[in-house]
Amino acid sequence: MAKRWAFWIAALAIVGGLAFALSRPEPGPRPTTIRLAAHYNAKQVAPLLACLKRYEALHPGIRIEYRQVSYADFLQTILISRASGSSDDIYNLYSVWAPQLIASNALDTPPADVLDLIRRDFNPATVDAATIRGRLYGIPNAVSIYQLVYNRKLLAAAGVTAPPHSWTQFTRTVAAVTRKNDQGNILVGGYAYGPSTANIVHPFYAQLYAVGVSPYSADLRRAQLTAPAAVAILDRQAGMFRDGIVSNSVSVRELNGGSLAMAIIANWQRSSLQASYGDAFDDTIGVAPIPTDGPGGTMLYSFFWGVDAASPLKRQSWDLLKWLNTAQTAEGLSCTGQMLAGMGDLTGNKRDLSVMERDLVDPFTQQFVAALKRGTAVSQPNLWRQAEVDRILQYYIESAWAGRMSARAALAAANGQIQTVLDEQP
Repeated sequence: MAKRWAFWIAALAIVGGLAFALSRPEPGPRPTTIRLAAHYNAKQVAPLLACLKRYEALHPGIRIEYRQVSYADFLQTILISRASGSSDDIYNLYSVWAPQLIASNALDTPPADVLDLIRRDFNPATVDAATIRGRLYGIPNAVSIYQLVYNRKLLAAAGVTAPPHSWTQFTRTVAAVTRKNDQGNILVGGYAYGPSTANIVHPFYAQLYAVGVSPYSADLRRAQLTAPAAVAILDRQAGMFRDGIVSNSVSVRELNGGSLAMAIIANWQRSSLQASYGDAFDDTIGVAPIPTDGPGGTMLYSFFWGVDAASPLKRQSWDLLKWLNTAQTAEGLSCTGQMLAGMGDLTGNKRDLSVMERDLVDPFTQQFVAALKRGTAVSQPNLWRQAEVDRILQYYIESAWAGRMSARAALAAANGQIQTVLDEQP
């Protein structure tokens, strides 16, 4: 009898549990989560995060996770994440990282509608920066352009009324401004290089482009650093060291301290200069094209938005990026443009650039915008193992500056070693 009651109690419990389960509402579908990785910190990315929230509201089934990755470790982090099967869907990439990612089949190519958007709305030089071996891999983002930045007051104190335009004017201006103490140490520098690799290698490239010469072949497989124009540029740089009007003891950083008259730097350094000079910034700091005896020009480098080739959400990711790079604000800025404008950075998006130029751009930034719009700014070469190539070139440039090697011998040695690196690419 007890066993029979136990049987019925168990049966009723099963039936009741089944009825309760059937009466519960079905859970809604789980949201699709798109993972976006970039190096921007919380303050810098805040406008973009607000846009991502708006996008989620417009697309209830989509969730977006932002992950900040250290700039210095970004490429390595992507490669490790992919190897462990935990890669993000969207990346904000410095263009020179792309060759290694493409060699490991890490990047998707944009669909036709995104390609149309890029080719229609973006500056050709920034499109070139996102193009590797003839194939476009993403939507251009932040762009940095090199120009001559100068201290008006230091030039005026030396009797110089305008920034130099030719190399002869340039070296005369450097000599006129440079002041030394009794021991021969430079107190006020006319011009400076370094201390970073970018402060050494990028101005060299920019000066090459200003005379209309490319340091590498169009397919980026051959080094062309022994070209007569390249040797002449390095010899002129070394000549300023030989003449004692430029020294490694004075670096580009002195531009912020008021003891350096000129440097070739990129537009993103505006914020630190503004912080240094405060209300005196506009009256003190000027921008001019890079002095040259050639047709004129400069170098730019760019970031771009890319999508992981292994992402299961490629179409959703490209749709999000397309939305982020079309006008979304009352002023007509895209979400990416709004973020970059907040940082004082420039963009390759022609529509965003028009809004920035109309409403946001100060006289300092205006000169960089003009360089971009002139069409004479050439993209930094997206070389295989770019960091290694830059270190090699820096070493031999500094060897010429120090007088250990002639400019011709230094560039011949650099050319050979860099060619060995380029020969190893797939």
